[in-house]
Amino acid sequence: MTPSRKQLDYAKALAVIGQFAAKQGLSDICVMEFEEGMILIGSTIYETGEILNRQTVSHIFSVDDLQKMIRGG
Repeated sequence: MTPSRKQLDYAKALAVIGQFAAKQGLSDICVMEFEEGMILIGSTIYETGEILNRQTVSHIFSVDDLQKMIRGG
């Protein structure tokens, strides 16, 4: 890890990502870390008339985004 890279509390970051995923109604989630933050990929089910459809969605969170979410912002 380079000294300029921002520190992130993984337990808190994963907790807020989990809360976000639950609020969005996501299932079958995958969380990946990259140098500048984390990526959340999950499935959501929606109804169109008589048919249920599954859609894969992704959200990119920067380290700053995650730190704000952890602080409650």
